[in-house]
Amino acid sequence: MMAEDRDRFEGVLGNGTALRLLGRVLRTGEVSQAYLFHGPPGVGKRTVALRFGAALVAGGAAVAEDRALRGLHPDLTEILPEGAFTTIGQVREVVRLAASRPFEGARRVFILQADTLNVQSANALLKTLEEPEGETVFVLLATSREGVLPTIFSRAQSVRFNPVPTNIVQKFLENRGAPKPDLAAKLGRGSVGLSLRYAEDPEFGELRGTVFRAGFAFSEDFEGRHEAVGEIVGRAEAVGAAREREALSRFEEPDRRAKDGAKRAGRAAREGALRESLELLAFLYRDAAVVEAGAEELVANTDRVTEIRDYVDRYRDADWAGAARSLGEARAALAYNVSPEATLEVTLSRIRRKILVSSRGSSTSGSLAGA
Repeated sequence: MMAEDRDRFEGVLGNGTALRLLGRVLRTGEVSQAYLFHGPPGVGKRTVALRFGAALVAGGAAVAEDRALRGLHPDLTEILPEGAFTTIGQVREVVRLAASRPFEGARRVFILQADTLNVQSANALLKTLEEPEGETVFVLLATSREGVLPTIFSRAQSVRFNPVPTNIVQKFLENRGAPKPDLAAKLGRGSVGLSLRYAEDPEFGELRGTVFRAGFAFSEDFEGRHEAVGEIVGRAEAVGAAREREALSRFEEPDRRAKDGAKRAGRAAREGALRESLELLAFLYRDAAVVEAGAEELVANTDRVTEIRDYVDRYRDADWAGAARSLGEARAALAYNVSPEATLEVTLSRIRRKILVSSRGSSTSGSLAGA
């Protein structure tokens, strides 16, 4: 990567292939009308999109690029979803602006979250992607190509962002002076943003502790599991409330638009925390499986090894790997807006039976009798 590219994308960890590709685009001026940045959350897609977009609208003018990076350039626009989806009204406004010349920059750039476009909004954008007018460039973000409608995906240049290697994330956290950088790096699963949350956000630490207690509460009856689920949802609510407060704190006197944006950020954080609770459950059962296999060095929850080993000894021959795999159905249910509380209750009940049925011993047989 050339020195100029390194400076432009400074601080972005990993994904050298994607950054070199985008650097070459900026050097040669061979710019496509649309790009799809796809990869898991927290690996730098949005950061790179903003920097790439700033360079495109600036056209080599350092002052203009700096203004764009500070959100002060009229030709760089990020469209945030209104709730779960980017609405057709938002897309129509983008299409209208895309048909006109840039206000002052070399190009006009729009950044959208492609996996929040429903069929109607995607169709509204489609013609503009097929026959772009003027110097408009679209940068579309998505967690995976599968989450993007084929009509959109086929008209954009694909740029893949991969999970960042754990050792790189750990080194980054160490340089920040974060506590337990090795643990946070493993829990982040290649996401720098998520690793930072585990390292520095106490609300995420509380969420993890609550999920751990619920995930191994096999002796609890229905009421006990219901209470455990309520605690998880409560922790997710706390994560959302903290995110809303954080968003509002950026304004001395927030107006209605700022308050609405903060509420959307809070809801998104709550939903993200609920999804993360399922990932944490899968991690716990995966850790139990590797402990049972005698490979404790592969455990992600390194501060919980003794507790996990105790559960493995108590529920011998339990299908821990199967329990981890069963979380896939729960993730899909959340994606289809099934109630998080119902999803968690059903999932924990199924896992409880899976563990108790497959394990041996009089203690587990007694527990199954009360299932």
